[in-house]
Amino acid sequence: MVDQKNVEKLFDCLNQSASLYYEKLKVPYLEGLIKTCENILANSVITDDLDLNKELMDLIKQVNNIEFNKEEIRKAFQYSCLRGLKHQGISNQMITPESIGLFFSYLIEKLYELSEYTIFDPLVGSGNLITSLANNLDKNVNLIGVDKEITYYKMAQALFGMLEYGENVYCQDVLSFENIIVDLIVTDFSGVIQEDIYDIIKHVHSLLREDGFFLSVIDNQFFDDERIRDFIYEVKDKWHFFGMIVLPITIFKNNQKSIFILQKIGSKFIRPEKFLVADLPDFNDEVEMVKVINQLNDWFKKIEFYRVRENNEKNYGS
Repeated sequence: MVDQKNVEKLFDCLNQSASLYYEKLKVPYLEGLIKTCENILANSVITDDLDLNKELMDLIKQVNNIEFNKEEIRKAFQYSCLRGLKHQGISNQMITPESIGLFFSYLIEKLYELSEYTIFDPLVGSGNLITSLANNLDKNVNLIGVDKEITYYKMAQALFGMLEYGENVYCQDVLSFENIIVDLIVTDFSGVIQEDIYDIIKHVHSLLREDGFFLSVIDNQFFDDERIRDFIYEVKDKWHFFGMIVLPITIFKNNQKSIFILQKIGSKFIRPEKFLVADLPDFNDEVEMVKVINQLNDWFKKIEFYRVRENNEKNYGS
C-alpha cells in the first residue's frame, strides 16, 4: 500500500533540496535532484557552502527514519522529475505515465510464468516505466537500462539507486549495446523517429531470449508509415506481431498511442490464431476497464500461444 503522506514527505525533501541547489549554487533543478538522491543514499552532503550543507542535511534527516516502500519512492521521484522538466522547459514525454507501467505488469503476468525476470529498457529515460512495472510484478527482478542522453541516464541511475535496483544503467546508444540476454524488453518509443524504431527493434532481437516478448509504447502514426510493409516483411521470420492495445487518448493530450507487443520467434513459438487487440478506456473509468480486462483475460484463456516459463537449460539462441 502506498501512503500518500510518505510520498509527499519524500517529494518535499527532494524538491526543496533540488531548489536549494538551484538557488544557492545555480545548479539546474534536475542535477540538484540527482545530487539529492546521492546525498540520501550516502547520508551526507558535501558542498563548499557550510550553511547550505546544514540546510540540505536537515532536509534529509526529516525522511531518514521513514521506511518508504518502492512505489512511494518512485512516485516522489516522478513528481520531482516533472517539476524539474517544467522548471527547465523540457518535454515530459520521457516520463511514461505510471498507469501504463501498471498495465504492463498485468500483461507480463499473462505472457510469462517466471519467478525471476531480467528486464531491459533500451530507451530508459527517467526510468519510470521499467521501475513502475517492476514494482508491481511482485517478483525478483534484475533491471537494465540504456539511454544516450546524459541527463536521462543520470536520472534513471538515481532512481535505480533509490529503489535498490542496482547499477545497470548505461549511457550509450542502444545500437552499440550488446552481450546481454534478457527475459523481457520494454520501452517507450515516444518522440523516436520511424527509422530509429526499426533499427532498435532489429538490434534488440539478439538481446532477447527465445520466445520472449518486447512491449513498447508507440505512436499510432508508426503503423501509417509507407515503409511499414517492407519492415514487416524484413522481420517476419524473427518477430511475430503479437498484439496492439490502443491507449486512452486522455493520457497523451490528443496524441494517440498504443501498446505494441512483439514476440521473438524461437523453438517453442506457437503462432496464435488471433491477433491480440483492444481499446483501453480512460484508466479512471473502472466499469469500462473491468469489461476490457475481462475481454483480454478471455483472449489469453482461449487462444493458444507460448507463455514463457522457467527453463533449466535456458536455450536462449539469438
